[in-house]
Amino acid sequence: MTCSTLFLSLLLLFCFVPAAMAAPEQPLLQISAVTFDPATVSPGKDFKMLVTLTNHGEYHAYNVTLDVLSQAGANDLGVFSMVGTGGHFYVEKIKSGESAVIEIPMVSSPSAEAKNYNLNLQLNCEDYDGDVYNFTATVGIVINESESMSIIAPERYVLTKDDKGLTTIGFEIANFGSNPVRGVQVSVAGAGLDFSNTYQYYGTFEKEDSDDFSTEVTTDKTGEFPGVITLKFMDSFNNERTVEKAITIVSEEAVAKGDNTEEENFFEKFLRVVFGIGS
Repeated sequence: MTCSTLFLSLLLLFCFVPAAMAAPEQPLLQISAVTFDPATVSPGKDFKMLVTLTNHGEYHAYNVTLDVLSQAGANDLGVFSMVGTGGHFYVEKIKSGESAVIEIPMVSSPSAEAKNYNLNLQLNCEDYDGDVYNFTATVGIVINESESMSIIAPERYVLTKDDKGLTTIGFEIANFGSNPVRGVQVSVAGAGLDFSNTYQYYGTFEKEDSDDFSTEVTTDKTGEFPGVITLKFMDSFNNERTVEKAITIVSEEAVAKGDNTEEENFFEKFLRVVFGIGS
């Protein structure tokens, strides 16, 4: 390859190198990560939004500020509120190529629907000479439904037999969330216990819907038996969720009958041995 051909090839190569590969000769702040604590944001709950700011510019960024402005499409924060402080946060310096994490405490409204919300942020900084740079950003917050369905049941059930020698126990399930849920189903289980009904499918629960579950319980043993009620459903984000409640089922009547039988057997044996009665 001649020198002229090599020079032309190198010239064409440099002409097509993207200009974005070079860092700008100024501070350049961008949001590189957003995380939450706890990881799931729920209606009516406090949480922290952790925003990582990275300086992609050649110059250091001084007097960095982050302002939480509003919910997208609204004039204020909408279903969110700041906790403890206002919406203004400050970092003294972010060096070129480095990052800083800003912790933003917030709370969501108890009536917030489960969906994604966008928040508008404003980033400001200065360079070493005091020149000011402004950047806008938008972050998304997903409000999920971690506690929409509930099991309303006592912790202990005492078996009291009816005329048929059976005990019926029952409890309630309810949707206290802000969105409908689908595929609602309930099961109950317990070692040493016999249930006439261990499973029921309900389908869709709208907001504030509730329903009952009942089953007959029998056991030929005495004592306390641990059990569990399991509630499964699909939330509005198509996530399968499970709620469990531990219960204790107590069988007392059989204990009394067993004790009486033992006493009677011992007394009969005593009479037979001493007086020869009943032999």
